[in-house]
Amino acid sequence: MFSGLSLHAIDSKGAIIIASMEGQVTVTNNESGLDLASDRIKVGGLLFDGHTIKTGAGSKVVLLFSSGTITTLKEGSVLNIKKFAQQKFDPNTTGKLSGRKDEPSPSETVIDLSLGDMVVDVKKLKKESSFNIDSPVGTAGIRGTIPRISVVKLPDGGFNQTTQMLKGKISYMPKGGGRPMLLGPGQSLASGITAAGMVLPFQVGKVPVAVMD
Repeated sequence: MFSGLSLHAIDSKGAIIIASMEGQVTVTNNESGLDLASDRIKVGGLLFDGHTIKTGAGSKVVLLFSSGTITTLKEGSVLNIKKFAQQKFDPNTTGKLSGRKDEPSPSETVIDLSLGDMVVDVKKLKKESSFNIDSPVGTAGIRGTIPRISVVKLPDGGFNQTTQMLKGKISYMPKGGGRPMLLGPGQSLASGITAAGMVLPFQVGKVPVAVMD
């Protein structure tokens, strides 16, 4: 699940639209290290992979991927869009993304939540597609589901991560390898890694009813 199938034919970039935003949101080009101009960071603004998005205190941004994925990044978060490639498609024949249960064309997505809290609503993927969410603690492989993921940096330099499954299933692989863990609807997983790189024991629980609602 984590490597996906060979997608060498996907050489076109997918598009990411800023669907809504509140407060302070910055976008940094990963290659140059420079922030995009503030007039580009607006509702309706277009982004591509190779950028890192940061939200300030009391801020939030909702990103709509051209695959139909919706990512809600909450305050104090850092999300790196490492890769988002998608085969070109004709919107006149595929219809509106909001009306589809699956993505309009095969895609390959790798995003990295290094800090903060986000909810990702991924439409059902084509069999050729892959969608991985990296973090300092591990990697979650997605096929069409809604997880909520929170990453917190600890005073000693390590990280804790909480993964809550609101819908669907994911396969979670801890940093450094090991056996992947499958999480289903309503399950939560607490995981962590020390500053020295030692993976902490998993703790599996249930998502609170208030969160599921």
